[in-house]
Amino acid sequence: MSNSLKVFRLGQSLLANCRIAKFQRPISISAFQFQNLKGEALKKPLPIEEKQAAATPIGLTPTQRNLVEFVTGEILEERRVQLQLEPPYMIDDFTGHFSGSKVELIRESPHERINIFFNVSKSVPRRNDETGDLTPVRSVPKFEVLIRRNDLLLSIFCVFKPGAFDDVEPESLDQQPQENEVFEIQDLSLYNHGWNDSCFTIDASLIDDNLQTMILEMLEEKGITHEFARKLSDMATAREHALYIEFLENLSKFTVGLPQPISQTIK
Repeated sequence: MSNSLKVFRLGQSLLANCRIAKFQRPISISAFQFQNLKGEALKKPLPIEEKQAAATPIGLTPTQRNLVEFVTGEILEERRVQLQLEPPYMIDDFTGHFSGSKVELIRESPHERINIFFNVSKSVPRRNDETGDLTPVRSVPKFEVLIRRNDLLLSIFCVFKPGAFDDVEPESLDQQPQENEVFEIQDLSLYNHGWNDSCFTIDASLIDDNLQTMILEMLEEKGITHEFARKLSDMATAREHALYIEFLENLSKFTVGLPQPISQTIK
């Protein structure tokens, strides 16, 4: 286990006391809201922006000021318990690569390449805090295992089971048996070269149970066990938390408005 994931598990008890564990985050965004907008329209500056380019930032309204103060407090609290992921980003013998909210894990051998893809956006389940049992926020993203041999690719799309971590205490993660199943197969695809809309995909519920078991055993032989899935969730949680803090920072900058660089304002 990498040092960064060990640090993550030691910090789980801190997350339980953090604001992040006290209520569901009220802010959510949809990447699909802007899919139909033209790129040029997004890049075109607003008229007021052109006038403000050479001016100082405008004054904040009371609402903006309250928002900035609140977000600043959130940032400080989140940073206090932030769990850092230090390179190299490894899970066992898989190497991780980050691109925004997307994460890719790669392992290569002379005859085979395995890629695991997942996205941490909206990967934290909505929680009901009415029971009073507050648990640390945990990211449980859907993930795709892509096994490539020559030009053939086998896609195994997996999901974490509902409540997979409900009965797992943070301090006892290392003692969890590997047979404690936390994920399951959702669907399968097999195709040449690359996926397209004409590729056949079958839902796991239509696959014989014995075949599903054998596919899970094949994944275990390649190191993708339920213990591996827990580590994947650990990495995803740390990454999601870092991006949430970055989102709060950008929200604060968006509200305040950034001054022009010194080189442009000084004539």
